[in-house]
Amino acid sequence: MKEPQMEPNTNDIEERVRQRAFEIWKQRGCPEGYETEFWYQAERELKGEGSPSDISKGVSANAASAKSGSGSDGPG
Repeated sequence: MKEPQMEPNTNDIEERVRQRAFEIWKQRGCPEGYETEFWYQAERELKGEGSPSDISKGVSANAASAKSGSGSDGPG
């Protein structure tokens, strides 16, 4: 007899994160360049670290900095 799994299958978790990240992306108007931010937000939400109010705030400040990517956007 096979023992029940104590943790959800990794593929199931990844699929749930993918679906939630896609929902967030659509809610934000399908912007390009924020995929990583939306993925991490979806992970936080699904782990219970994000609150539903985070969803209504739009793209976070971290998303704006994540989009530049080059790191050469210094002050001035």
